[in-house]
Amino acid sequence: MQVIICKCRRGNARAMMTTTSYLLALTMYWLAAGLGCRLLYLLWFRRFSPYWSGAMTGLMAGILLAPAYATTDANTLAPALITGLFNLLFAGGVEAATGAFLMLFVGALVGVLAGVLSVRLSTSRPR
Repeated sequence: MQVIICKCRRGNARAMMTTTSYLLALTMYWLAAGLGCRLLYLLWFRRFSPYWSGAMTGLMAGILLAPAYATTDANTLAPALITGLFNLLFAGGVEAATGAFLMLFVGALVGVLAGVLSVRLSTSRPR
């Protein structure tokens, strides 16, 4: 089991996150984001036309689920929205956040296209 992040205190190295706990946390985040997108659709976006509701749900899913590396030399992924905002505010400004915001844009674009395509290919029609 590979240790991803270590915490050193008074010479003692302690594992904060192992590979298993990292994958579990990332899976839980993706499931929560997917459930949140489904709830957004059911509570807010359903009243719009089918294409608009699919596009808005896909946009939210793309923004929430897009992954990015925290730094250029990192080997773990994090949500691109959080990574971009933290890099913009605390870790070097626009230069550090460009990669995460690019991944966020690509995720949003793919989400919108997937949402519209899923509405288009759907065999059931909304009420």
